[in-house]
Order: sequence, then structure tokens, then C-alpha cells
Amino acid sequence: MKIAVIGAGAGGLAALRHCLEEGHSCEVFEKTENIGGTWQYTDKTGVDQYGLPIHSSMYEGLRTNLPKELMTYDGFPYTSPDHSYISQPEVLKYIEDFARAFNLMPHIKFLTHVEKVSPLPNNRWSIGLLDLQTRETIEREYDAVLVCNGRCSVPYTPKLPGIDTFKGTVIHSHDYRNPGPYKGKKVLVIGAGPSGVDIAGIVFNVADKVILCHRSDISAKSKIPEGVIIKPEPIEFKENSVILKDGSVETVNSVIFCTGYSCSYPFLTVDCGIEVDHNWVKYLYKQVINVKHPTMGFIGLPIRIFPFVMFGIQVRFFLSYLKGNVAITKEQMLDDIVVQMSKKAEKGVIPLQLQAHLLGLDQGDYMDDLAETAKIRKIPQVYIKLYKHVHTVTKGNRDLSYRIVDDDEFVQIGK
Repeated sequence: MKIAVIGAGAGGLAALRHCLEEGHSCEVFEKTENIGGTWQYTDKTGVDQYGLPIHSSMYEGLRTNLPKELMTYDGFPYTSPDHSYISQPEVLKYIEDFARAFNLMPHIKFLTHVEKVSPLPNNRWSIGLLDLQTRETIEREYDAVLVCNGRCSVPYTPKLPGIDTFKGTVIHSHDYRNPGPYKGKKVLVIGAGPSGVDIAGIVFNVADKVILCHRSDISAKSKIPEGVIIKPEPIEFKENSVILKDGSVETVNSVIFCTGYSCSYPFLTVDCGIEVDHNWVKYLYKQVINVKHPTMGFIGLPIRIFPFVMFGIQVRFFLSYLKGNVAITKEQMLDDIVVQMSKKAEKGVIPLQLQAHLLGLDQGDYMDDLAETAKIRKIPQVYIKLYKHVHTVTKGNRDLSYRIVDDDEFVQIGK
């Protein structure tokens, strides 16, 4: 088949590798000059020289919040470094090594912006492209499309009362690059996810004061430097201060929203049959296959996952469907979605749409289900064991390292 892949980030490269290995003709369209997606650091924020939004959300000093042993492509382990929690440049080097090892670069069309994707008869696709250098518009047809544009590039910033009258600086973590602008400042960091905790710790080294706001208990308190002030969520801003949910008032000069990202597919026409409801991308069978037009797949939508492993099995699942190994009707696909969402509802997940793609400790069952449904090889159980160990035993302690022994066992290095 002739398959188009949108995006040359970690997910797009996994898609390209498996498509080529199964004998398909494959082209990847990447709007920047480089592979790596969000792992490609840039000092720039806002828009690039072509007027397109900067994709990367990387910042100086970032270290992974998962050990590298959980961030490996199938059959391609890291050869270095020895430690497990690695920096952004080390992840990017691994991605670049992977692309070279599987000779992926010749199949990538750089500086090519996907402007429109629309369905054609017979389950085929029309893709409208813009060559960013020549400004030439191109239209091509494909048998299948894999959407791999990531989910960490369009920042979500909640509209909080008074924020428009606040006189200090306000950014989203998507535009944070280094702590320099916060030297001597009183900084409010909103959101205690991995990026919020990480950025608060980095900025604390130069700021006069750092307040980290959160909605619920912070499970990784040990990673927060002593001295960072922990407060509940803000409810209103004044010109030079913020009122917090506990009634306290804090004077602040700068605000950094670490409030996550929005799923966005501006290139998909309405007749693609995809809509986004509070970050629930509807409707996708097994979070991959577009139910209305099942020759379109989405890679990398689940959150709280070990990503590179996930990308690989999702791609293999989609390709197995294209081969005809998954005998299922569109009605049965929709029924399966209802069942999966009902399971989430039983766990009391509210609002449900916001957690539609949440997996966490359930991702092992999810990936086993993909493999069984599509009659493909399962991922080694060692990944699932290590993920559970990291999140329930060591709770993300980044001073530890690990070594994969075989498909079932790992060893921890350090205490």
C-alpha cells in the first residue's frame, strides 16, 4: 500500500520503520528541517520563519521522567549512557541513531506542511501539501494515513479570572526555555504534573520565591526542592498578586502555566469524521483506528505511557488491520468504545472526556489487547513490570538506574 505519515517525531519514525518493513511504500511529511518532533530543542518560541507555530516544548535542563529502558524502539536498545534518566540531547541522539540504523531519512519530506487531509472513494485519501521553501502546493493520493503529529505542541491555558489585568509576565510551559528571565522574581507555577514539578525546581535555583499550585496531592513530593512553596490552585488574579483556593494571597511577578496541551488536527477536513471533545479524539477504535474511515490511524494518543514501545505496537496493530487480520464492523468498533468508556466511568473518572486516553498502570492490559485483537507479537512483559515498579515502588526516583536482563526481568542499580 501507499501510506502517508504526518510528522517525523518519535511516533512518525516508528510508523515509517514498520511500514517499510512490511513492504509498503511510505512517505513522511515533516514541517520542520529535522526529525525528533518535540524532542528537537529550539530557542525560538511563537512562530517560525514560515509563520507556523513552533512545535517543540523542550527546555534547557530537561531530564526524562521515565528511565530510558522504557523509551526504546522495538529491538533497538540504547548503547549509552549508563544512567537511566537522561537528558533531552541524549534522547534526540537515540532517535537520530534509530533513523540512521533503519535508513529512514530518504523517505522523509522535510519543510513540507500538511494543509489538508480528506477522504476519497474506496477508502483512499487526498493530502494537500505546501512546500515551505518554494510555496508550491501539491496534492497527492494515498491508500492509508497515519497521523503522528504528537499531542504536546498546542498549549492549553485556562482562562482564570483577572489574568488579563495581571501586570506580570504570563507564559505556558510550551514557551519556557530556561530560568534566566526569572532571576530574583516571585514565580507562580500552575500545574504539578511532570513539567510543572521539573520547571519549578529549575526556576527555584534563580528565583526569589517559587509557588507551585496544584489541584490534588503531589505524588512525587520528594522531587520538589525544599523551599518551593506548595499551594492549592489559584482562583483569581490581581494586578500584582494571586488569590489561592485556601484564601491566601501571594505577591507574584511571573506566572508559568504548566497546564497541558490540546489535541489539534487543523489539517483534517470535517468529512474525515474526527472531532475533539475536551481532548477525547472521537471516535477511535482501540485509540488508533478512525471508525468512520478505518484506513486512517492515530499514533501516540494515550497519556501516562512508556511512549516508544507504545508507538511500535500501535503501528503494528494498525498495519495488521490493513492486512485484514482484524475482522470487525464499524458498529462493533463503536460498541467497543462504549465498553471502554464505561469501564472508566465505573472508576469514577470525572470529567470522563479528559481521561478518555489515560492509561497509566492499565497500559499493559491495553497493549496486550492490541496484540491479541490483531494477532501480532506482544511486547515483552519486562516493560510493564518496570513501569509499575517505577510508579509504585520507587515513585520516579531519578537517582536510580535499571538494566533490562531479558524479556521478563530487570535489575535496579542503586538504592
